[in-house]
Amino acid sequence: MRGLLFFLAFVSALPLIFVSPFNGVLLWYVFSLGNYHTLIWGGPFAALNYAYIIAILTCVCWAFSLTEKKVLPLSPLVVLTLLFMFWMTITSYFALAPSSMVWSKWIETQKILFMCLVGYALTTTRERVNQLVWVVVLALGVWGVKGAVMSLLHGGSMIHGPDMGKNADNNHFAVALIIILPLLFYQWHLAINRHLRRGLMAMGFLVALAVVFTYSRGALLGLCAMGTVFWLRSRAKLATGFLILAVGLGIFTFVPTAWTDRMALLGHFEDDGSATSRIDFWRASLRIVADHPFVGGGFNVTLWPNAVNPLLLGTDIPKYERGKATHSSYFEVLSEHGWVGLAFFLMIGAYSWFNCSWLIRHSRDRPDLAWANLLGRMGQATIVGYSVAGAFQSLAYLDEYWAVLFIFDASRRIVARQIAPPAGAFAMRLRELHPAIGTPAIGRSDQQPGFVKSR
Repeated sequence: MRGLLFFLAFVSALPLIFVSPFNGVLLWYVFSLGNYHTLIWGGPFAALNYAYIIAILTCVCWAFSLTEKKVLPLSPLVVLTLLFMFWMTITSYFALAPSSMVWSKWIETQKILFMCLVGYALTTTRERVNQLVWVVVLALGVWGVKGAVMSLLHGGSMIHGPDMGKNADNNHFAVALIIILPLLFYQWHLAINRHLRRGLMAMGFLVALAVVFTYSRGALLGLCAMGTVFWLRSRAKLATGFLILAVGLGIFTFVPTAWTDRMALLGHFEDDGSATSRIDFWRASLRIVADHPFVGGGFNVTLWPNAVNPLLLGTDIPKYERGKATHSSYFEVLSEHGWVGLAFFLMIGAYSWFNCSWLIRHSRDRPDLAWANLLGRMGQATIVGYSVAGAFQSLAYLDEYWAVLFIFDASRRIVARQIAPPAGAFAMRLRELHPAIGTPAIGRSDQQPGFVKSR
């Protein structure tokens, strides 16, 4: 029954794509980020690939749309992403893991990035930017609120993301929630309705509480780093500082002793088996890239012990008895795509940071662009939160992260178009400064002084 209801809701939403292909982008992110299909526990409806259906229908409607441009703007972020996609294809041909493992991951990653590019091309107005931010916030925020409430009801027990979803792991779930926290504040700041503002404030507190209740130490570091940037980028630093302090104290009152004992290991990582094993995973990644510096080991190389163990001979790195993740987005890219792939990944993150800086700089003292200024400041907090927390989780291809990067880039494109001088403005300004330029001569040319009429 649950599967049938979900399928009917899915089918009833498809006609919206025919109205506008951008609605297909919104639906894609709802199903891709929210993982609501995991609510179906079994049956024929659980096996359907809802995201693929939405993606195909969106692209078809975009191709036949009479109002949407069929052009992908080639911003530096788009170019870097296309190069990264191309490089991942090259590394997949030289991958060390079985081809079935490699190309299935390649398809999944390329699909995520392709739909991000489609969404970027169709995000052409501020209203569409706002709609995308709402989708990202709500698609994941619902799970965060549910997790926090359930944890409180069970005495502060550990929570995780939706079962069988990409964020099922508690650590992955924590990073996904960290990304939306600054965007929640962005929507709260722009909201006018007082009831909506109160709801977003409560949601923000519960999502922050959910991050803590994942018991993820890497996420705690990411949360602190994000909070620091959030405070530095805030215009009302005193009020923001009190807000962060109040939220922190409020959360601390709810955490059980088991949580504080686990977080205490951050200062004694050498006594923590989980932390020391992470270091071994990173050392193994360096061994892989030492033998394959340019192309790495390809997708899922660390999940195939037969590919990793021969490279560990002669070292004190424990051999892999089973496939293991790298537990770091950076080492994940490095081991799978070599130094070239890591360079692309880091440049994409760095450019997105400067995208947010550009938004802040070019919207300063512009009341009509206050939304862009706030989005740029919150965007930097989001990027820092992911960069720190993602250093301890294998989340290089997290669709939510890539989605927000393209939201920031689309916002820059919109603002750049809005602040660009109108056509002819330069010529008009030039004539104002130099009236003689462009002024037509009065009378016949042969009447001007110094003119000698030819015979």
